[in-house]
Amino acid sequence: MRRLAWLVVCCLGMAACGGDDGAGGGTGGSCADCVPDGTLGLIDLSVDLSDPAHFFDAPYPSDLRLGADGHPNLDGFPNPNDIGILSGLLANAKEARGFPVIPVAHFRFTAPIAGRSVEDLVPADKTSPILLVDVDEASPERGRLIPVLAETPAPDIYVPENLLSVAPRPGFVLRPETRYAFVVMASAKDAEGADLAQTPLLRRLRTHTPSGDAEKAADALYTPLWDTLKSADIPADSVANATVFTTGDVVADQYQLSQGVVDEYDPTIEDLAPVDDAEVTEACIVSGTISYPEFQKGTPPFNTEGRFELDGNGLPIEQRTEVAPIKIVLPKTEMPAGGYPLVLNIHGSGGYSIAMVRPVGDDGLPGAPIGPALPYAVRGFATAGSAMPLNPERLPGAAETAYLNVNNLAAMRDTFRQGQIELRLFLKALEKLQIDPAALGSCTGPTLPNGETSFHFDPGQVVVTGQSMGGMYTNMIAAIEPKLRAAVPTGAGGHWTHFIFHTPLQGGNFPKLLGLILATPETLSFLHPVLGIGAAALEPADPIVFVPRIAQRPLPGHPVRPVYEPCAPNDSYFAQETYDAIALAYGHQQAGSEQWPSMQQALALKGLDGLLGFPVEDDLTNEAGEAFTGVVLQFAPQALPGETNADGHAIYSHRNDVKYQYGCFIESFLKTGHARVPAPQDDWTAACQ
Repeated sequence: MRRLAWLVVCCLGMAACGGDDGAGGGTGGSCADCVPDGTLGLIDLSVDLSDPAHFFDAPYPSDLRLGADGHPNLDGFPNPNDIGILSGLLANAKEARGFPVIPVAHFRFTAPIAGRSVEDLVPADKTSPILLVDVDEASPERGRLIPVLAETPAPDIYVPENLLSVAPRPGFVLRPETRYAFVVMASAKDAEGADLAQTPLLRRLRTHTPSGDAEKAADALYTPLWDTLKSADIPADSVANATVFTTGDVVADQYQLSQGVVDEYDPTIEDLAPVDDAEVTEACIVSGTISYPEFQKGTPPFNTEGRFELDGNGLPIEQRTEVAPIKIVLPKTEMPAGGYPLVLNIHGSGGYSIAMVRPVGDDGLPGAPIGPALPYAVRGFATAGSAMPLNPERLPGAAETAYLNVNNLAAMRDTFRQGQIELRLFLKALEKLQIDPAALGSCTGPTLPNGETSFHFDPGQVVVTGQSMGGMYTNMIAAIEPKLRAAVPTGAGGHWTHFIFHTPLQGGNFPKLLGLILATPETLSFLHPVLGIGAAALEPADPIVFVPRIAQRPLPGHPVRPVYEPCAPNDSYFAQETYDAIALAYGHQQAGSEQWPSMQQALALKGLDGLLGFPVEDDLTNEAGEAFTGVVLQFAPQALPGETNADGHAIYSHRNDVKYQYGCFIESFLKTGHARVPAPQDDWTAACQ
């Protein structure tokens, strides 16, 4: 095997497989292109990368693997058993523009290299053996190093021998439409502890002496890398392998796609009727319906198909329509002259449109009236929610994880894209909605100012909140809907391919299930090549990709949105590792007490460690120099009377101090333009401090 790899590298070296003295290698003599002794990285520009036997014979990702249309060429990715789930993920990934902002890179070597575990952090330091660096001449962060995780995966039907896989430490989301390089230094060592060697090809690229058209293209691509390394005093002659790639921008893509739909459709809310709920005294509830265009092909829950079909303008083609129930909660206050401030609520998996009042109970039905609409109502804010795709009101009998669809993971991307589109259409319908007081039935309390004949909402005073799946939607829609001014995501995770290795769902058996599906006995991690494809395939549905665009780096013309992010240990859905990564991706600071230490360790990687005291207001500054409030808080789980288990996933509805804080967070922002998080209080109706 080593001899075969040696021959491959000799071919890469062109005529460089021997010196003038006739030696078959070695580093001596005057032959600058001689193949050195030692373990070498494969960068074969001559092989057919669409052949699965050679897919890893050059680094991935690489702009050299992009087609003329800007999409990655993944035809050669190994799928020897033709597994349908992987085929679907590959189809999604091939539609991407550029490479993910949460990429996984792969390098193959001619012999085993020093073993690495996914748990080992490689620091962002120029002396580290593996680097991830911004090399884009136009980037304000050019030269920035990013910490990575790396492993040497065991060979299986997807993984060849002598592979190294690398990714940013979860929580580090790369800049969109920016050129980066993964670099393996000689100090990464081979399995025997010797330095890795540099191939003649890399030497020619480093010295700008390419041979042939393929090398000339590589030379142009790698030039910014060498210049960046020189500026950082990192020795280019110690580079053993490297790849240069450009990220895409799925957030901007999703904004454009959804905006095209919003411009084309004009839905209305129909069938308004009162909802009598004797246990709810703080507000009046109205029900209604809205008809959404559906763009996923096939039949819900999409065990097959489930993907968008785009027209010539890049917009999704309508497949059918669905009627979704909606609920609106009006506070028992006089409507302000411009309309009620509005909180858009997004229910969690298995939830209902009434979830902002009655979150789903243990029996899968709407439970006790403990939802966030009530803390908002006492402060004069209306709340509205719509049944999301694949919820039980729209798909009778739907399981709470129907939106994930483990039988057809590729469909999950477009389930989330469909949901984002629906939320934007729902907001458009809410903006023009006029609610006749008769729709409130016998419920009294909301009143109209002089000159008004119907209830409506102030389009300049709209914020968003959501729980669990709804919290993930909150993080996505807050980045692409310019009318949303603040966000309260609760129980919200992300980074799907990392999440599945830590979630307690299904007894923590997702990795074993995935191994069975993929027919590999090897221990998997999010760095495995198949999971790397999964990250690319699901990127438009991954909240962690969207959170830096909410406030730190908003889309052009979008506001800077403050964010209140509460979380807890013993969460039945999201592990502490997931919350650590999300907080890091936001760039948040932590306030209040500490329930687990690893979040501070993660935030320290961006210099954000240390606990803030209360109140918290405008604690952060974004890339444009704008101050905003962005904060993560840890709380202990709290059980309700009669409950035997305190689930950290439910703090948004179980803890009164959390309700008090998010109510005051929104109240302060809508009143003053500055979001303020006060010290916790157990009375969520108390005046904000």
